[in-house]
Amino acid sequence: MKNLILRNTPEIAEVFELREIPDESGCNVYDVFCENGKVVICGDCKISMAMGYYNYLKKFCRVNLSHCGNKELNVTEAPLFEGRLHKVIKQKRRAYLNYCTLGYSAAFWKWQEWEKEIDFMAMNGINMPLSVVGSEATWYYTMRDFTYSEKGALTYLSGPAFWPWQLMTNFDSYFSLTDVKYIESRLDLGRRIIDREVELGMTPIQQGFSGMVPRSLSKLFKKIRMTMNRSWCNFPVTFQLDPTDPVFKKFGTALLQKQSQLFGSYHYYACDPFHENEPPIKTKDYLWKVGRAIDTMYQEFDPESVWVMQSWSLREKIVKAVPKGRLLILDIDGSKYDKCESFWGHDFVLGNIHSFGDRTTLHGSIKALAENKYADIGCENCVGTGLFPEGIYQNPLYYDLAFQMLTESGKIDIESWLDDYTERRYGSDESCLKEAVRNLYESCYGENCTGRETGSVICARPDTELRHTAPNDFRELRYDNGILCKAALSLIKSENAEKDGYAYDVCDITRQVLSNYCSVLYDRVMESYRSKDVNTFERSSNLFLKICEETDALLQTRPEMTLYEHLRQAGDLALNEKDKENYELNLLTQLTIWGPLRDSVNYDYAWKEWGGMIKTFYVKRWQSFFEKLALEFPHRKLFSSATKKRPNERNTYIGNNFYKSYAEFERKWLSTVDPEKPSEKNTVEVAAKLLEKYAKNITDGN
Repeated sequence: MKNLILRNTPEIAEVFELREIPDESGCNVYDVFCENGKVVICGDCKISMAMGYYNYLKKFCRVNLSHCGNKELNVTEAPLFEGRLHKVIKQKRRAYLNYCTLGYSAAFWKWQEWEKEIDFMAMNGINMPLSVVGSEATWYYTMRDFTYSEKGALTYLSGPAFWPWQLMTNFDSYFSLTDVKYIESRLDLGRRIIDREVELGMTPIQQGFSGMVPRSLSKLFKKIRMTMNRSWCNFPVTFQLDPTDPVFKKFGTALLQKQSQLFGSYHYYACDPFHENEPPIKTKDYLWKVGRAIDTMYQEFDPESVWVMQSWSLREKIVKAVPKGRLLILDIDGSKYDKCESFWGHDFVLGNIHSFGDRTTLHGSIKALAENKYADIGCENCVGTGLFPEGIYQNPLYYDLAFQMLTESGKIDIESWLDDYTERRYGSDESCLKEAVRNLYESCYGENCTGRETGSVICARPDTELRHTAPNDFRELRYDNGILCKAALSLIKSENAEKDGYAYDVCDITRQVLSNYCSVLYDRVMESYRSKDVNTFERSSNLFLKICEETDALLQTRPEMTLYEHLRQAGDLALNEKDKENYELNLLTQLTIWGPLRDSVNYDYAWKEWGGMIKTFYVKRWQSFFEKLALEFPHRKLFSSATKKRPNERNTYIGNNFYKSYAEFERKWLSTVDPEKPSEKNTVEVAAKLLEKYAKNITDGN
């Protein structure tokens, strides 16, 4: 714990004194007070002390630590105070991370990023993180033990941006690995992550085994019971070992033993049988046998083992086959327990998912967070809370509250919280800043903004009948963009805001305001095309493209909001030039086509309004779309881009000649894009000019 303090606030580290105290009725507890010129932090464990430390920093040093601006704690003074900060944490388990988070946000992290993230977890009270970084090594060395060649084992393993989906058994061998040295580097990173988590008192959730294996395993075991899973999102089929087959236990135990040898064993193993797929056998007792077989494998490997299961695709008969105390269910979005009789008495964590695809859209009801569903749940087997976003690089206000609510046992007053957040986030309590934050609460963080996000029209693949940018989003804007624009206008009035979070938010909120305005302009373009109004069509389409380019230039002032910076990070993970190209292609493909490359249904799932991304990719698609419509004006029959099939209410990826040309452009872009470096222009000045230019039209609804 002393090292955590040194890492985060070295200039005041000597002020803190740490003391261990007993827990309180089996619950974690911390107590912070001042004595003899010291800030004394008492806790029953290191995580409790970390929470006490961070609460002190928030309350008396006015800090805001975030993934989006304010990434460092710059504290030089440690004020003494009277009274005590005392808190009992009723949630025994505080779980964190989604497999998708590791693909969308953390795929290219090194130890520098992970070290900060683990400290951040501890300070927010998280004691049960998903810890599967380096699991490529577990699979690689296990396959080698089963006589696979080096190339054969590497080829089965997907690249960094897609490996988490292989762990979820969606596909395999996508952007396959090529270098054993990368496996070794992931092993080293995974060990460091788990070692640090354990050092701080966390319980890592490690990877289990649910049966997906290479098809070639059947060559090693002639009578193996293996079935072909149906294709997931048009990816090639995968192969599933029957959990009741002895080979399942043999191979699964080998994986668990290898994982223990490489990383240690910490008793919690994630496993979701038939995730987003169907069981191969329909007999009455088959699923019960599956549950017994998997639980038996874990128990024989580790008598203290607990099977960790996501609520997404659980099946009642499998769950009921597992004895109480041997299963922990993660209710990812906090909705499944009510439909499953509180998971039939099994321990579960009440979760919150929030973000899909780490998409850059401001969204989320903070009222729902503040009301604290955990406080009213009334289930004895609800043992904690969890935060399971698909990505973490967006919505700093929402996440500041979401992390806090992991350890709150009651409701909180949202008005006082907003005032407190304003000062911590910006370093000033000016009335214009408080007004801005309340405008956010009345718009993008209002109570209507629950569930799926509003998609970006800028990032959408152009369509004459546009309804979605990606699966799991809406076109509907569930708040008044004029109010959000007022938030941006209020922000730029500040004279004293000094923290990095201020410039970040000015950029981010202005981006969202302009993006929302582009949605209005798209509707005008389509209406004017249908009514053959040439002047409105030209004016609206040109303005749409102009705003896209200006938004791109604004985002270029923030390196973390640029394609260049993320592409650099992906390339830096590689140990050779071939892997550098592979990892950059991992990122670019995930952002665009997603996959499979010629028949994607997930295209644009992970869309990002980033500098360099808008200019080189999204604008090019819209330019060609508007040009197509302009050429169609003389024709009596209206052009429609709609394809015969519309999965998820979107066009088939290459469903007609029009989209064939898009696919050709997108594939070429993957190998030719060369984004500009971030600019050194002042973010607030650039945003202010854009708001001066467009705010009146937006607030007046023009």
